[in-house]
This record gives sequence, C-alpha cells and structure tokens, in this order.
Amino acid sequence: MTKLLTFLSLTAFALGFSQNFNPAQYPKGVYETYEDFRTKTPSASPNLSAAITDDQIAFRFNNLDDKGKKLKKAFAVSDGQNVYIHVVNLIKKFNSEDKGQGYDGGIYYLKAENKGGYLFVRDYFTSNSAAMWGGIIAAAAARRTKGVIYDEEKESFNLFKNIEEFKTFMQVNHPNIVLDLEKGKGDAKLDEGEIEAKNLELIKSA
Repeated sequence: MTKLLTFLSLTAFALGFSQNFNPAQYPKGVYETYEDFRTKTPSASPNLSAAITDDQIAFRFNNLDDKGKKLKKAFAVSDGQNVYIHVVNLIKKFNSEDKGQGYDGGIYYLKAENKGGYLFVRDYFTSNSAAMWGGIIAAAAARRTKGVIYDEEKESFNLFKNIEEFKTFMQVNHPNIVLDLEKGKGDAKLDEGEIEAKNLELIKSA
C-alpha cells in the first residue's frame, strides 16, 4: 500500500511540471524575489559581472557577492542568456517531501538548464539527518550531485533524492523513454545528477 501511495503521489507530482523552460524568456537583470522570477520580471538591472565558476556547479557574480550589496542573495540572476538560481532560495522552495537538505555553504548560484524541456539544476545536496546520524565522514562519503526540476504549477522545486526516485518519475511521466542509468567507470563515471540530466535529454528525441 505504501508503494502504491508513493507511486500515485509521484504521478501527480510528475504531471504538474511545465516542460517549456527557456532561459531566453528571462530578461537580463536581478530577480530579488521568487515572485520576480515567477513573473519573469527583473527587479534591478545592475551592470552584471560575468558569472564565474571553478566546478561548473557553483556560480558567482563578483558585484553581487560583496557583503555591502543588498542583492547578494537575490532569488535569481539572468545574464540575458542563462539563468542562475541562488542555492539557499532554491532550498527554501523545495516541496515538503524534500526539506532537510544541506549544501556546501556560501553565496553561490546554480545554473538553470533546459533538460528535456524541464528547468534543471544540480548541486551537492546532503541529507541533514544523514549527516547528523552518520557524522562528517558519512556525509562526505554520501556527497554527490542530485538533480532538481522546477514545478511551475505548484511553485516549488523538486529534488530527486536518489536514482530510484528519478526512475519512478520517468516511468510514470515518460514511460516511452528507455533509461540508461549506468554510472560508467573511471574518469567517465557519472554521479546521480549527471545521470538524471543525461536521461532527461532523451525526452527531446522520443
């Protein structure tokens, strides 16, 4: 019964998603609040520095990271080509089932990408409860990127906590997709967020 309820919940969760994300629809500027982001209306248009990153996960804008700037924790930023969402504000908009996730800390933004029509981001999310019970070593061992997609209708961001949850989502919402969940080996080894992104891309050719 529990599995059935979970399946039905994910069915409703899946069918609500908008699949038309286009970063070009967000004019260049800073979106201070979620409402600004939702309506695609920037609240400020500073002369943005280029987004910088060391790992293609955490992006920063030098002129927004200054502690004296009130925009340093804006909900999102658009440079006219790409959209970046502040990690803390993203977590605040997780649905109730996905609460309790930790992140690397600091002020940074995640690049929103179109994967199969979905707004998709990924980061090194770790369950706070796992860290609490397993300690720092266990938390470090569990560190891997996890994917998040945006449910515009429900106004929340939905985290795939593991590959099984992603697999169920795809089987419910895109049953015609033949999934490739292999991690690979060596330098070509993928983590969960990368596997999810790769499989969402298959929607375009289905």
